[in-house]
Amino acid sequence: MLASLFSGKCFKGVAVSACLLASSVCLAGSAGSGRDLIKKMSEAMQGLNYAGTFVYVHDGDVETMRIHHSRADGIERERLFSLNGEPREIIRNADSVVCIWPGSKSVSVSKAEPRTPFPEFNSDQLARLSKLYEFTRAGRDRVAGRIVEVVDIKPLDDYRYGYRLWIDAETYLMLRSVMSNNHQRIIEQVMFTEVEYVDRIALEAFQSSLEGKKYEWLVDLDKPLAEPDPDSDIPAITLDKPPLGFALMSDKLVMLPEQSVVRRVMYTDGLASLSIYVAQTSGDTKDVLHGLTGMGAVHAYGVMKDKWHVTVVGEVPQATVKMIANSLSLVAR
Repeated sequence: MLASLFSGKCFKGVAVSACLLASSVCLAGSAGSGRDLIKKMSEAMQGLNYAGTFVYVHDGDVETMRIHHSRADGIERERLFSLNGEPREIIRNADSVVCIWPGSKSVSVSKAEPRTPFPEFNSDQLARLSKLYEFTRAGRDRVAGRIVEVVDIKPLDDYRYGYRLWIDAETYLMLRSVMSNNHQRIIEQVMFTEVEYVDRIALEAFQSSLEGKKYEWLVDLDKPLAEPDPDSDIPAITLDKPPLGFALMSDKLVMLPEQSVVRRVMYTDGLASLSIYVAQTSGDTKDVLHGLTGMGAVHAYGVMKDKWHVTVVGEVPQATVKMIANSLSLVAR
């Protein structure tokens, strides 16, 4: 089960989604100036045409990647590819994502999911985020030869990660990000080493350089069922004590790659997000996750509830997934 949950990752800790989404930052000072900056960043991160190289540090590894991003005729396109280690690519066109792994001769095609080297912030959730995180301005710096605004984002409890962001003072592109836990230990960090802003990027820049004709193609991993199965007895989920600020985002039955149907419930606080999976076991539970495991910023916690195996997984501290797994209840349908 856990292997399926992490199978959507490209570039190890990087998920299928390749998009670099906007960051909501409320600088010290007036609330209005913070909201104005958020809006500009949202527009910049989604609408700018740029190419650059960045390093992604996680789990003791250092990966160097190249990125091309453009928005033309209302369509957002992006391509990331590794410059060190095993060749691998992520290509995003509108709302579909293609991940290519030459080592395993496989290609996956899916819808975009929000797990990227850069943190994802929902600027529409500023009011909620301001109740969960403290946003402070930390001065100016330089990244990739550009002047940047530095912003600290500190969680008000132990159930979320904190961030320090370096934002281009002229274009509002996020050029560096550091994620840390409540002990100030760095979990992940990303930094551009060079970036170029251009008027347009040729479509050829978003075509894969890797041969995929002889690869195994995996299409629509973790896809929602077209219609709910009336015979399914997968129970619903209730949270007895959810962490403050986490709200239900979706609740649906999905088909995993091994053709098993599970319930997937997703929660978000506007910045951090997590998923709860409920699957029926065949009786032998030695191969399912029991307790805690982790991969970089992502943690998962598995527990048995009668015949059902429950896995809580998300880009949150281990205390969050453990607390949710132990406090949730299953309700028969």
